[in-house]
Amino acid sequence: MADFETRVFKKGEIIYRQNAYETCFYELLYGGVKLYQNYGTDQQVLITELSPVCFLGEMEVIEARPRTTTAVATEHTELKVITNEDFGALFHEKPALVMSVMQQMSARIRELTRLYNDACRVVAEAMDAEASGKEKSQKLQKERKHLSDYYRDYLRLLGGNVVDD
Repeated sequence: MADFETRVFKKGEIIYRQNAYETCFYELLYGGVKLYQNYGTDQQVLITELSPVCFLGEMEVIEARPRTTTAVATEHTELKVITNEDFGALFHEKPALVMSVMQQMSARIRELTRLYNDACRVVAEAMDAEASGKEKSQKLQKERKHLSDYYRDYLRLLGGNVVDD
């Protein structure tokens, strides 16, 4: 396996664009990266911010699908480029790196599962309060608003319509 290529980006420089198809992903060695959907439009949404020793773009490479986000450097940033071919070789030559990619993906899935469970709990508590005729607690109202705002932003990302009660 050849040495990994590294790429350097200046603050504000785009690393990759949403909907682009690429056959590599990156390990963030130095700097910072923000991932956006609909970057540069009035529907732009910040998805997450990454710091060193994170991977980005790995899911699209594993699934052989176009990018779902646009990655932008938040400061002087250095990335290690990992191609499809490199990734296959890493299973044999550097399994700890592959394990690290899998652990980060697992952490993201765990966080999404937590958010989903929170949403289910809030909906169930709100329905229980309505069914019993009790007033919803301030905490429940705050959680419901937070989830509602998140859902509205998500629908806007998908180009869907928001329907108010």
